[in-house]
Amino acid sequence: MKKSQTSVKIIGLKIIEELGILKCCELAFDPDNKLVVVKGAVGSGKTTLQKSLQIGTAGSKALEDNELYGKINQETQLLDGEQKIFIGCKTGKSSNLEYIIYTKDEQGKIIKNPVIDGVKATPASYLNNLQTALTWRMNELTSEDKIVQKKLLLELYKKELAMAGVIFDKGSEKYVDSILYNIEKAINLRTQLDFERKKVGGFLNQLEPLGIYPLEDPDTIPAFQNIQELESQKNKLQYQIDNIIETRKTKLELIKNKADAIVNDIVKENNKLLAINTEEQKNVDRKNAELDKVKEKIEAIRLNINELNKLGYINDYELLIKRFNNELIDIEVIEPKFKKTIQFNEKQQIISEAADFEEDIIKNLLISLSEKRKEYVNLLNTPADDTFAQENELQLVLNNIFLAKENNKKCEMVDAFLKWHDADAEVVRLRNDYIRMLGSIDTGVQGLKICVEEDESSNTNIYLTYNGLYDPKYFNNLDLQDRKISSYSGTQKPLICLLLQNYLLDTKPKALRYLWIDNVPIDNKTKKLLEKMSNELDLTIIVNITGDFDQKELRDGEILIEDGHLLFKNQ
Repeated sequence: MKKSQTSVKIIGLKIIEELGILKCCELAFDPDNKLVVVKGAVGSGKTTLQKSLQIGTAGSKALEDNELYGKINQETQLLDGEQKIFIGCKTGKSSNLEYIIYTKDEQGKIIKNPVIDGVKATPASYLNNLQTALTWRMNELTSEDKIVQKKLLLELYKKELAMAGVIFDKGSEKYVDSILYNIEKAINLRTQLDFERKKVGGFLNQLEPLGIYPLEDPDTIPAFQNIQELESQKNKLQYQIDNIIETRKTKLELIKNKADAIVNDIVKENNKLLAINTEEQKNVDRKNAELDKVKEKIEAIRLNINELNKLGYINDYELLIKRFNNELIDIEVIEPKFKKTIQFNEKQQIISEAADFEEDIIKNLLISLSEKRKEYVNLLNTPADDTFAQENELQLVLNNIFLAKENNKKCEMVDAFLKWHDADAEVVRLRNDYIRMLGSIDTGVQGLKICVEEDESSNTNIYLTYNGLYDPKYFNNLDLQDRKISSYSGTQKPLICLLLQNYLLDTKPKALRYLWIDNVPIDNKTKKLLEKMSNELDLTIIVNITGDFDQKELRDGEILIEDGHLLFKNQ
């Protein structure tokens, strides 16, 4: 204990209403007694008594279930220097715990929220400033559950960890500057690069069969090849081949276009002829209609002659009829004189020949069309220019492109592995830095160290190790090996916690110098060492011991609980 520190003592506990199994009672503690031993059989109420003291000194956070012990009504008395402080706790409405801090004047009158050290006190602020996170949670520090131990360590060494650059709270503004944030980023990058290398096979066991090993030998690592130049060669050769074929195709298309133009001209001329023929047909039809009228008149005259002959008015009838018939025979139907037109097959292709026409225009057009058709057929049947040399060269380039791509795949495998390897090395480096940071933190206890390990899910856990320096023989660690606290025996763990609690309490200007130990086997050897340490460190230890005990065997500072009643020596 620091000389400048004020020590606050628990000097009394008054259980006004039954608390669980405990009966109403009033308990006084000797402020000079450093080891309070609570004895009793299983289920006698030892833990309940400890919980009652915790309720009175740790506040409402002592109970997770406010209805666990029923209605609570108690008073805890503290000695702060020369001043007596009372902490009252009652179950209020909605089962919430209601606290009050007060002193009493000479007449016993209660003075609520007294001024302590120049500040008007409240139950929460006053009690919190007196204790450490370890005071009631020794079992968490020695737990084999890494997460439980880590949570408490973060509370105990939050300030020291932050000063070393280790910040666990991701909601903190300083988290992005912490080593854990850098480790998280490095792990994420490594995970991403591991995914990338899985896509290309960037693993040593896949590189070795390809002759790429060891990677430290530059001769085993293939050089990246520029495929762009090979692609340019390929495109150039393909263009040459395509150009040869395209030139022939273009010539054929040109001939066809010219032939189509001639056909269009022929169709135009043919349409002119069709128009002439249509007009010729109209003229012939008109003239034949006029002849039909003449014939009708002649026929009418012949009929009249026949009638006159019957009446005897015609002298030479036969001669007259003969002459009429001769005249009638001379009137013939006029036939149209059509111009010859172009003939088409079922595919609407011209099948007429130039020799069939006398008109120079169509005749010449048909001759030109025939020439273009022959030219097209001749070119179509002519072998194309030889592309053999270009195609051979193109195949060689394609082979080289394939080999280059295969080579570059190996380069990608190597590159992916090396990037992952560097990222993995960075994670290892940062973790080593992290371990060094934790190792640099002064736990306040010689031989006590903060260590780190990673679980299967890559979660980082921290834990404490101790080398037994305080008493190597008792801790059975003569070689002073760093061992996990959780690996020490149930009787050894409290002593380690006692050393740590002493350091933590020494950092406070005023402290409730206590440590509660529950469910721990305490033998005589351990008890003697606890007594020695508690006196050396000025720490009061309240410990529970389970067993069958007789009140007659109780010593000073020991409490026996039977059937909810608290018994003392010589009571």
